[in-house]
Amino acid sequence: MPPTIPTIQWWPTLPILLVAATGVLILLADLVVAQRGPMFSLFISIVGMGAALIVVANGVSEDAAAFGQFVRYDFVGRWGAMIVLACGCLVALISPRTVQLYELPPAEYYALLVFAVFGMLVLCISVELFTIFLSVEIVAVAIYILAGLMRNSSRSAEAALKYFILGAFSGGFLIFGFVFLYGGAGGSSVLGEIGLSIMQIDSLWETGCLVLGLALALAGFAFKLTLVPFHLYAADVFEGAPTPVATLLATGSKVAGFVALIHVLTPLHQHLSATLRAIAADVGSLLWLLAALSIVVGNVVALLQRNVKRMLAYSSIAHSGYLLMAAVVFVEGSVKLAQVEFVILVYLIAYVLMKVVAFGVAATLGARGEGNIEDYAGLAQQSPRLAFLMAIAMLSLTGIPGTIGFVGKFYIFARAIEAGFVMLVILAVLGSVVSAYYYLRVIVFMYMRDPTGEATIEPATMIQRVGLLLAAVPIVVLGVFPQMLVVLLSNV
Repeated sequence: MPPTIPTIQWWPTLPILLVAATGVLILLADLVVAQRGPMFSLFISIVGMGAALIVVANGVSEDAAAFGQFVRYDFVGRWGAMIVLACGCLVALISPRTVQLYELPPAEYYALLVFAVFGMLVLCISVELFTIFLSVEIVAVAIYILAGLMRNSSRSAEAALKYFILGAFSGGFLIFGFVFLYGGAGGSSVLGEIGLSIMQIDSLWETGCLVLGLALALAGFAFKLTLVPFHLYAADVFEGAPTPVATLLATGSKVAGFVALIHVLTPLHQHLSATLRAIAADVGSLLWLLAALSIVVGNVVALLQRNVKRMLAYSSIAHSGYLLMAAVVFVEGSVKLAQVEFVILVYLIAYVLMKVVAFGVAATLGARGEGNIEDYAGLAQQSPRLAFLMAIAMLSLTGIPGTIGFVGKFYIFARAIEAGFVMLVILAVLGSVVSAYYYLRVIVFMYMRDPTGEATIEPATMIQRVGLLLAAVPIVVLGVFPQMLVVLLSNV
């Protein structure tokens, strides 16, 4: 018989190829094109990632698969891919001021940004253990270099080193966890097959491998998602890295990591055997503890921060705790899968928009925006538009009604109460109350304090304004008309 020729699924593969080709094209164009302006690499990166986003939204059907079923565009994965690609475009749009201020090489910067987004894209749609691990490492390597790209800054070098060392530890936890999951599932690495295998586990050895594998994998994911107590590197990395890099780390990396975690936890969702129910209960308890610690520690420590980027770093830790509440409900399994997926995506969309605006304003302000909160004093007098955008982000992060932040928290808290996690919701509400102090403090300094110095603010470029508006407008529009989110998630 003639050998079987494999069929290539071109549409599911095309977004991956587009992003990878974009990164390569930026580097090649930097060598070949003689007359190139500072915006040349930015233009290529936005076109490439934007084209991939359009293909995922309009050309890839739900549950499309490629690469031997190793990647699959299920509902959460497909939307995660679109959020990551949109996040990459927004981060690129807010980057020009930072590239100019710190004299970063544009081609290398935007190419690494695109390669990081490439890893996040693959991570969102991966449903095979070792593809997930390789995607995580692609993201990590790109972020290592981006974090240390300010070669004359000791803090940038420190950020890169800390992220490299702790990233290596987390990668070790992750790969060892996947190896034990692979052994416990009878030699299968595809998550769907693992789910079928663990339903029939009856030996103590296989159960032990599964439990140990899940514990190690959760530790690895906890590092990537900056969950307490695996969060110690986050504030230093956020402060030392270029602000757009910190934005990507806080948004796209977290979205991809959370979607991958949901994929890994999916076999536990249905509880089809007594062994699986017991393991799901233990995993749910562990996730409950991680969520509670992240909410409490993230909000309390953020109160003590004077540097805005460090405050936003601890704020991100608290929001990881809010997101993990949805994972607790997901594993617990009493709420319908479609409802949990909807809640997860709403919060991810809200979180990305809020953080992009907050970090984007800091990046647009340059060195002033990366300093202490006192540096924001009188910003409303010097730059009313930037102050207004920052105020919108702070109010939404607090969860004030009329913003998308309120919508995201409302859906998560409602589903958690429905699943019976009342104490966790109480902790989350108290955390939100605490967060109001350090978020609203920024608004007080911008609108109620006089400027502390004579420093002038350079006006934002048109590209930066577009990036900030693309993120800020939906914060208000989707907060006032949340039903638009339902329509969006149902029809795209």
